[in-house]
Amino acid sequence: MEPAPNMSDDIALIIALFAIAWLGVCALISLMGGWHRLAAKFRATSAGRGEEIRFVSMTLGTGLFPARYRNALFVTVGPSGVGLSVIFLFRVLHPPLFIPWSAVESVRRERSWLVNHVAVSLHDFDKRLFFRGRAGKKILETFNALA
Repeated sequence: MEPAPNMSDDIALIIALFAIAWLGVCALISLMGGWHRLAAKFRATSAGRGEEIRFVSMTLGTGLFPARYRNALFVTVGPSGVGLSVIFLFRVLHPPLFIPWSAVESVRRERSWLVNHVAVSLHDFDKRLFFRGRAGKKILETFNALA
């Protein structure tokens, strides 16, 4: 007679596989989306000063596979630049960033697919960052005030 399957072993295996898949997807988004490359240039060494806006949505890049961070970012906009950090659950290979205004090439309003957003272009970086809502408005206002 076979022993009855142990449900706790199955549950532990499912949880472990889910955790591995979660970490893998977060890492893949960072690598393919461009956050990892941004971190090579703009990794934050300290907390930025300025207005913090929580649960911000941002899209990094365009095309078939842009990285979409829906309500998953904390954005700090200040006189020296923009700080970006991802909420804890998605932080694998997503270290906090600080992008100084000197690295920003342009900030402008755009509209695509009936959605208004603010597009941020950086010097020597091939992908743009698209912000919506209050964060986009604050980034645009601050950039224009400093220009």
